[in-house]
Amino acid sequence: MLGYIKPEIQELRLREYDIYNGYYCGLCKETGELYGQLCRLWLSNDMAFLALFLGGLTGQADKLERQHCIIHPITRKPVECYEQAIKYACDMMILLGYEKYQDDVRDGQKPSALRFFRIESKYKKSAELHPEVASQVHEALLKLYAYEEPGKSNVKAMADAFGEAMMAVFTGFPIYDEAQKRAVAEFADNLGKWLYLIDLIDDFSEDQKENRFNPILDLQVKDRAKAVEMTKPALYHYLGEMCKAYELLTFRKNKDILDNVIYLGLRRVTDDVLQGKVREDDKRSICCIGRE
Repeated sequence: MLGYIKPEIQELRLREYDIYNGYYCGLCKETGELYGQLCRLWLSNDMAFLALFLGGLTGQADKLERQHCIIHPITRKPVECYEQAIKYACDMMILLGYEKYQDDVRDGQKPSALRFFRIESKYKKSAELHPEVASQVHEALLKLYAYEEPGKSNVKAMADAFGEAMMAVFTGFPIYDEAQKRAVAEFADNLGKWLYLIDLIDDFSEDQKENRFNPILDLQVKDRAKAVEMTKPALYHYLGEMCKAYELLTFRKNKDILDNVIYLGLRRVTDDVLQGKVREDDKRSICCIGRE
């Protein structure tokens, strides 16, 4: 399942492509082992990026192993098996996935099959490992939910709340000195704001057609071009602030891959969504929390 935070694949060198896939597949396998096979459905490029980003700050050498995959049973795929940031990203995926599940239930949607696979116990396991992060994420999302009523929308406040959730996620992995942590927090805050806004625009027409809640529609903006005009400056502003914070960080490995995502991938997604291009991938992203 692909989210918004992804590289420009054609610009990756072969070794970089293997490493990126190694993190993605490593995250998938780690999720299956720690939380059960069904939770692998929450896998996204967003979480693979989180692992790659945090792992790049630690500098622990990557060790790729060729392993079989249930989706690719014949060809062995590269899998990163030892990076601790992958396990952390796996835990965060469960935290965020459970928050999304709970939000769906609050919105009156029929509980998914996850209810019957003890998803609450999986969330509890992750939250017990990272109690401070779980609490901060939950509190930030409660702020967001408070505006999800007709006539109460505040797009900036909602984006700010999602930025707070992403700050908690990115700074919960204990690898930074204080200067690094401040830069990571600034990066994650702007990434969260960007994620929330890009999702609003990406879903604008569908939400309008299906009569679903969208904060921009709630502001009585009914024309997509007007919605784009309103949000475009903020989206590029958040991208710029992300880049400023990113450039303050010292990465010990995989910086070329991260550069690709930050300077090429995010910009391409922004341009494509604003232009209304149909995305070819399956957009299943952490930023869907609080939206559907």
